[in-house]
Amino acid sequence: MIKIILDKITNFKGSSICLVNQDKFILYNTSESLKKSININDVFEVYPQDGNIKIDDVRNIQEFLMYKPNFSDYKLVFIHEIDKLTEQASNAILKLLEEPPHYSIIIATTSRWYNLLSTIRSRLYKVILPNMDIINKIKDDYPEIYLNMSFSIRTDMKCANYILNNPEKAFELLDKIKNFASLDTNELINYLMIEDGIIEEKILKYESFFEIIQRFEKLDLIEIQKIIDKIISYKNKINDKLMTLKTFSKLFLALYHDAYIFGLTSYWKEFYSLKLIYFFGLADFELDFQKINENIMWCENIYISKVSNFNFDLTIQSMFFRFILAFFKNKEE
Repeated sequence: MIKIILDKITNFKGSSICLVNQDKFILYNTSESLKKSININDVFEVYPQDGNIKIDDVRNIQEFLMYKPNFSDYKLVFIHEIDKLTEQASNAILKLLEEPPHYSIIIATTSRWYNLLSTIRSRLYKVILPNMDIINKIKDDYPEIYLNMSFSIRTDMKCANYILNNPEKAFELLDKIKNFASLDTNELINYLMIEDGIIEEKILKYESFFEIIQRFEKLDLIEIQKIIDKIISYKNKINDKLMTLKTFSKLFLALYHDAYIFGLTSYWKEFYSLKLIYFFGLADFELDFQKINENIMWCENIYISKVSNFNFDLTIQSMFFRFILAFFKNKEE
């Protein structure tokens, strides 16, 4: 991911992005790498002081960005731990995050993305930096497992640790996942709708979702609706409906992440689900990035919700049809 940003950084001019990882050391090292691509005189950094980023810090950023770069093609602003913005500073920075000067790039970092105000999150392009040590170990030692379980490995460290420490069990799972393409969709839904139990079930759940999604291209709306109805029919068997909706949100957010990678870069190896490379590369659709961005915000609001006040049927229906509208305009006809 850092290579994508470095190689494509000029594409982000006039934009605000946010690097996200639970490990602040990874965020710091990434920021240091990015700083090397530009003259230090055109870089401005803000760190929390006494635990907060205050309105005076925002004013200093605004003053720095009043003038074009002196030595580089753009100015670079780092806002480290943007989740530490005070309420006053958050309100003051909204317009700047939404419309930075065309000769500037604002890069925020945070280990607590969902602690940001929704008004802040909506103005930032989110870039998740994966923890690469475990991921690279699996990729190097078990490349076929990595290819077929990449989402589980890249987004769920419990799954990644399990796969690394239990290779025999992982190969058993691999055989099941490789057989997904030959299964009836209803059988895949059985895997998808198991509530998170043991880690093996969680991995099968994740990977069955992407197999189902790949089938949507060749289905009409009536056939897709049957799949959605089948998923909804599991409602009375689910103990924690909010957690199920959060899991679906996580899966769709990964799908939209991969859509951005596909649409904006050539680094398809950064997909969360590597199996979707063929789907994106060969499927007949036209991505609507405005709708995708709206869907991201909608899914994230579900993912961070602490109150189970969602209509399960309607929310599942909306998730799938929002996806269809963002990917398959031809199915609306």
